[in-house]
Amino acid sequence: MATVVVTSSNPGEGKTGVAAAIAQHFAYLGRPVRLIRAGSGSAAERDAAWFGSLDFVPGSHSVPVEAATIGDDADALLVVEADAADAEALGGPKVVVARGNGGAAPGAAVTVRTGLRCATAGEQAGADSAPVIELVEDRTLAGFSFEEVRDLLHAQTIVEGDPDPPTCDYLVIAPIASDAGQPYFRRFHTKAVVVRYDRTDMHLAAMQADPSFLVLTGGRQPSGYLFDAAGAKGIPVLLSANDTENTVMALESLHEHTHFRGERKLNRMAALLEEGGLYTTLAI
Repeated sequence: MATVVVTSSNPGEGKTGVAAAIAQHFAYLGRPVRLIRAGSGSAAERDAAWFGSLDFVPGSHSVPVEAATIGDDADALLVVEADAADAEALGGPKVVVARGNGGAAPGAAVTVRTGLRCATAGEQAGADSAPVIELVEDRTLAGFSFEEVRDLLHAQTIVEGDPDPPTCDYLVIAPIASDAGQPYFRRFHTKAVVVRYDRTDMHLAAMQADPSFLVLTGGRQPSGYLFDAAGAKGIPVLLSANDTENTVMALESLHEHTHFRGERKLNRMAALLEEGGLYTTLAI
């Protein structure tokens, strides 16, 4: 069939999400697709493991593949995520992902600009210019996971909860007054709640608002009511050794270093790229 290469000059610019969204789009149209991570290193291994777990690209490698060994597959569309150095060895149209304002990237069939504060008007591109698709900053794409909070805080998991909780758009600090708890929490979708270990009333109020998980602060074990309620609802709970102020300070940079994983992020990226016209522009 064909090969599409998704690349970027720097890590963290969004190529994993763009590659997965392209693969999902064409797989949902009924085409056989393989999603491949070229290269080496821990980031490549993490991406490949995720690609191999996606049910819409059966047969995809769950480990990174050397770019030089990737050939044509007559039976499937190959969507290959590759770092800039590896992308040079691959044929097929290149989707270059770049963070920030700018024009078309050299050698790109399509350039996807991510992390923009707002869409820019820019000058009208000429007939020979490669298209540029702009993605403004998006809360869902920057969403964080349970594992990322746990690792950043070096926190203890005291309730396992359901596996793979969804990514969160909001980090919500519990209010002081208990009677304002539930209405306040319900204002936020897909949230994690930060609350002191001894505020059992607020623990219960937060869990009634269906958080993805709780982060308890203060480093001490909470009431048994918390374990019973969280276990019954399948809500994971972390325990931070720091107080609330220092826990929140440690999480200030959370949105800046999240990985692209999960159904919510993938569906959001796919929708944004469709609005931008990426799939029709590729014409594959």
